[in-house]
Amino acid sequence: MGLVLSREEVRELTGCAQRALQRQHLDALGVPYRVNAQGWPVVLRDAAVKALGGEAANDARHEEATIDMRFLDS
Repeated sequence: MGLVLSREEVRELTGCAQRALQRQHLDALGVPYRVNAQGWPVVLRDAAVKALGGEAANDARHEEATIDMRFLDS
C-alpha cells in the first residue's frame, strides 16, 4: 500500500473518473488533497482514512490481533 491513493482508488472513493469531478467530490467529503502537474488530485492515504472517520490499519495505536481460545481449556 502506497503513501498516496492510486488513481483507481481516488476514482473508487469519489465515484468519478474526471479530474474536476474528483476534486469537487473530495472537497465535499472534506478530504484534503493536492493537484499534480497533470491536474489529478493526489490524496494521502492517511488523510483519506482520517477524513472518512476511520483509522489506518497500520496506525501505531493498534495492537496485534489475537484470538481468545481459552474456551478450549474447558
